[in-house]
Amino acid sequence: MPPRKRRECEVNFHVAPSSNTIRDGTEMNTVTSRQDNPTRRWVNDMSLSADALDEAGSGLAEVAAEFAEELGGAPTLAEFLELLGWALPMNSDATDGTFHEPLKFKVVLTEKKPYHCEAPSRVGELNDHLFEDAREHHAALVERMYDASDAPVTPQQFASAILQVLRSGRIVLADVKGEDVRKLTADVPKKRVAKPKPGDVLAIPARTGGYHMAVVLAHNCFGMAVGLFRGTSAQGRLDAGLRAAARKYPVHTDRQLVADGTWKVVDHDEGLLALFPSAPCIYHRPDAWKTFGGSAEEYGEFGAAETSDGTMRLIGPDEAREIGLQDGTYRGVILGDFLQRILDDEADPAATAPQRLR
Repeated sequence: MPPRKRRECEVNFHVAPSSNTIRDGTEMNTVTSRQDNPTRRWVNDMSLSADALDEAGSGLAEVAAEFAEELGGAPTLAEFLELLGWALPMNSDATDGTFHEPLKFKVVLTEKKPYHCEAPSRVGELNDHLFEDAREHHAALVERMYDASDAPVTPQQFASAILQVLRSGRIVLADVKGEDVRKLTADVPKKRVAKPKPGDVLAIPARTGGYHMAVVLAHNCFGMAVGLFRGTSAQGRLDAGLRAAARKYPVHTDRQLVADGTWKVVDHDEGLLALFPSAPCIYHRPDAWKTFGGSAEEYGEFGAAETSDGTMRLIGPDEAREIGLQDGTYRGVILGDFLQRILDDEADPAATAPQRLR
């Protein structure tokens, strides 16, 4: 069966923030309306209407409840905000174009106490559908905010709206009460971070010493596609032995750990791209039509592969088994810190029941 075109890709990880101007301690953004008419507006808190607050509160409360059901416990405030930061409505005309995934937040609790959470994050273990659910609620929220103000929503205004949702008491958290959150601000990068190029070789620190090795394949609407190599390198060099051990299936992840220097670009070799598929894809279960729409036939008996341009390809039982669709271990996008943990567990004989990459 020939490949088929599906919906336009819904996820975009890498929208660069535009510059801001700081005057007298107040941030001012250049924003653009849906008709591309540039205007200057002061960034202020935006009060949600009762209906908008109720709709957003109900939707995000469901997301928090699904988190608790999936991982066996309510999210911490840090985990909840991390999830939201990875589920931005990047393609919405109701935003001002300065949103950057992952959006991070700064939190101040009552009595002006900064919030910190020492517990390790479980967000990387969540299934993809939870991020898409949150993204849909965010898209509806910023649409309401746009309609109320007739101006695209800024990250700070979005953070103000999330603060109102938290303070409504609808979100059940493991470590704090939502009403105890006094201030929530978006931690927007002040400058653009250079994007790794296809062919860049990455050295990923290994827990037991040395480095896991990867090559950047592409940037698309699913994230940063990387090709991985089995084994580790003591010096962070991709030698002939590792080159011969390329993994069959690329992985989509984020570039945060490249941006902060944890994963280092150590070489550039575009010849490595030929070792991996030219159009990295993500996979969908046979019942994915229940989440994304369409028909059961579109996803086939065993599932389907989708490239970033929306082309769908039905897969057979062997590929479904290899990629992890049949046993439920496949993840479309793996956040960087969780991907590094999986690689570490694979390389550690003492690790118990490690998740395996293909």
